[in-house]
Order: sequence, then C-alpha cells, then structure tokens
Amino acid sequence: MKFYKYEFPTQEAWESAKATISTTDEEGNTSYNSEVVAVHEIGNICLATDPETGECTDLSTEWAVDILWQDLEPVDFVAFKVWPAPCGIHVFAGLESAYATEYCVANPTAAYCLPPVPVE
Repeated sequence: MKFYKYEFPTQEAWESAKATISTTDEEGNTSYNSEVVAVHEIGNICLATDPETGECTDLSTEWAVDILWQDLEPVDFVAFKVWPAPCGIHVFAGLESAYATEYCVANPTAAYCLPPVPVE
C-alpha cells in the first residue's frame, strides 16, 4: 500500500479528482475504485492559532486529502501530492511508518530522514 497526502487548490478541484476514482449512487453514497483503500478528507488546515483564544488565525485555502492506495496512484494525482514532515495532522492508524518511508524516499536529505549525529 502507498500512503500519500494531497492539497487541491479548492474543494471543487478535489471533487473533480475524486470523480475519477469513485462513483456516487442516487442517495449520495460514494464508493471508491478498487485501487483506493481509504480516503480521509481533511479540508482546509489551520496553519496558525491565536494562543489566547485557540481560534484559527491562518486557514489554508487549499483542500487537504489523505489517500491510501492499493498500489500506484493515478498520474492525475501526482501534481497535487505534498510532503508535510511525518506525519502531518492525520495518519491512518498503524501506517505512520508507511508514510514516513514514502516521505524519506521522496526527501532523502530531509532532517527527519537523516540518522542522528553522535555527540562527542
């Protein structure tokens, strides 16, 4: 399985992409194609909060979605892939290492992926 994180410019852009990997029945229930294991729509992520009130002061305009793929993601999704340092604000339970592995393959020189330097 492959665990990737995406940011779409708008919720509508996500809905268009989602339509390529799913079907919706007459009652509005969505079923995903066989290559999709799980989808978690996060939505607009709060990037900063007021320390006194806890209210969001900086809301991302992009629509965040995490997808767990059976094997390979469709080419149309690659342009929307993002790499927050593991594991971001959401993770599929038990799959933290799956995302961390993908992250380090894509970002081998990131501090998260480098072994610790021994202190002398």
